[in-house]
Amino acid sequence: MLTISEEVLLLTLDYDTGRTSYALTGHDVCVAIGGAVLMDLALADRVDTDVTHLFVVNPEPVGEVALDRVLNRIVADGERRPIDHWVGVLADDGEAVQTSLADRLVERGIAARDRFGRLLVMGSLRVSSPDGTPYRDVRRRLAGVLMNDEIPDPRDVMIISLVDACALWRGLVDDSELERLRPRIGQVAKLDLIGNSVARVIDKLERAEHARSDPFARVAD
Repeated sequence: MLTISEEVLLLTLDYDTGRTSYALTGHDVCVAIGGAVLMDLALADRVDTDVTHLFVVNPEPVGEVALDRVLNRIVADGERRPIDHWVGVLADDGEAVQTSLADRLVERGIAARDRFGRLLVMGSLRVSSPDGTPYRDVRRRLAGVLMNDEIPDPRDVMIISLVDACALWRGLVDDSELERLRPRIGQVAKLDLIGNSVARVIDKLERAEHARSDPFARVAD
């Protein structure tokens, strides 16, 4: 299986050009990738969360370069910090994490690089899950979740929550379809703590940016 981080990176790409979708900002992508790495570590039982904090429960490496680099950083910090803190820290390092994830997608055969270094998404159906089931492209999988009322898989809950928090739907769904799906998206997205923390980080950063552009605005702590 691909990691959540790798799938979120795929969601940010325009498959035709290999570049980040024109509808997304670099900041949105970096925050999304940072949140995705924390979700991967949570699914791997390396970190856990309560309502506000993230903490290490197992410092052993996962075996994925991008994830282990972040895990080592959290272990070395040694403090029990708010989830929001780590989302913000990892967002600042987002471009380096994206490069590591892109290299892994190439290794897996999901993508290739053209002579300009851009990612070209390849035949993802070559990849199989541990039980031998062919990998289903994340875009099709999320569409299936949103079109029915079944309880989704925990990793898809995480991805939908993250995509919603970082406004990545802009690069995936047209406005009229997004409006129709909004109730279902909200129903699923609220189930994940890390995704909700990502939303809070984005809100704080946006208010901070507004305050810088408006000297009379104040940003709440």
